[in-house]
Amino acid sequence: MPHLITITGPSQAGKSTAIELFTSLADGSFRPVSVPKFTTREPRSDDKPTEVMTVERLPDELDLVYQQYDSRYGLSSTSLLDMMRNGFTPILVLNDVRLISDVKGMFGSLTKSIFLFRKSPKADEFLADAAARGDEITDATQKRFKKAEAIYRIYIENIYLFDHVLLNAGDIETLDLQIREIVHSLTLESGARLR
Repeated sequence: MPHLITITGPSQAGKSTAIELFTSLADGSFRPVSVPKFTTREPRSDDKPTEVMTVERLPDELDLVYQQYDSRYGLSSTSLLDMMRNGFTPILVLNDVRLISDVKGMFGSLTKSIFLFRKSPKADEFLADAAARGDEITDATQKRFKKAEAIYRIYIENIYLFDHVLLNAGDIETLDLQIREIVHSLTLESGARLR
């Protein structure tokens, strides 16, 4: 059975880039699929439909649910398991350490949790990066930075939950190499289980 990959990291760590790199490595033995999570938060300009779906209320069938600040997020473990049974490797962004622990408890060694580190959040750099992406600097952007700062501390305090820590130093080739190594190890693990 394929693996389940979780990606965790504060805002602007490069989660979308990592997902794109994983999905670019699809072949006959590695069939990654980005799984969108449902959320009640307001849509952002950089939201990707493959990563997030904004709803007014989370659907009742979601059993993997967490809340960050005033917004709720959720996924269905049944749909993840169905994808895996059909040969796909779900990739999802999970930014809640309790839920990462729950997913690892549900899916065991099939779960590969990744923490994506870019840099410690600094207000001036965060706001400059947001402006460079075309985001208007508002109170919401400032609040997003405060969240990134708090979440980063939470992740570092719970680093033991992660199977891999990827360093995204802004060099796409280095990040790509790290992701290729993970995919290679997953392929070897899957092959060993089939014997």
